[in-house]
Amino acid sequence: MAHRLAHLLNSMNNEAIDNGKNLSASSSSIEAARELQLVRAGPSQFGIFTEEISAIVPWREPTPLPYAPHSVLGVVSISGWMLTVLDLASLQVSEQSKDEPRTSFRQIVGLRGAEQLALAVDSVDERLEFADSDFHAASAERFILGVLRRNGAEINILNLSELFPAAIQGHERRRREF
Repeated sequence: MAHRLAHLLNSMNNEAIDNGKNLSASSSSIEAARELQLVRAGPSQFGIFTEEISAIVPWREPTPLPYAPHSVLGVVSISGWMLTVLDLASLQVSEQSKDEPRTSFRQIVGLRGAEQLALAVDSVDERLEFADSDFHAASAERFILGVLRRNGAEINILNLSELFPAAIQGHERRRREF
């Protein structure tokens, strides 16, 4: 009797282990899929990983920063955080068209991270799930992690760690002196 009970428990454990393997294999395929929030800024569409977004709020005019580069619109408070608002479209625009200020902003996307940044965008579109293997890592812009092609359109996936350096390119960053 004890032998039969031990055999039954052992087979139940083996079945649970096999089910666990199947569960972990299916969860790893789920983990490979990532979610992007699509936004439009100027003529381009961009993708931001949803885990990198802290808030999306209606447009409000940022407080300008003196001597800031053209792509830095100013600072705004979102959920108690002071965030530097960047004009995402102006980071890709040629030097000739930077003289015309853009005014079509409709929303601000607050980003997570140590840089405390937000993006001024024209529209927030749908969320999109994709696998890392679906996008190509080819871009001339260092703040573009890669390009996802979908329905004949290109979606530039943002590399948030390179946004601020791209925005202040050619400007000295002020440092605190102690």
